Amino acid sequence: MSHINETSGSTPQARRPVITWAFMVAALIIVLLLPDWAGTGNNRPIWIFALPPLLGIIGAGFAIRGEHPWWAVASALWGFFVIQAIIVGVTLIGGP
Repeated sequence: MSHINETSGSTPQARRPVITWAFMVAALIIVLLLPDWAGTGNNRPIWIFALPPLLGIIGAGFAIRGEHPWWAVASALWGFFVIQAIIVGVTLIGGP
């Protein structure tokens, strides 16, 4: 009697870039904290605007390490354009 091992011919499931997604979500959370939702009039520190692009680049690095080139591109672009998206959104909602 022969025993057929079904798992020997299958390829391992591709790993998902969960760390990259976590950095993308962190960038979004930071950007959503940038507007003055309470109306206090306090300015945010200028260095906080560098965090979303930095998180996008770090997420892209993890995606490249995990051999996910398209997620690397998406993460890098997300980090740079998420700030512009919130600026457009606040301008459209609050006015100039």
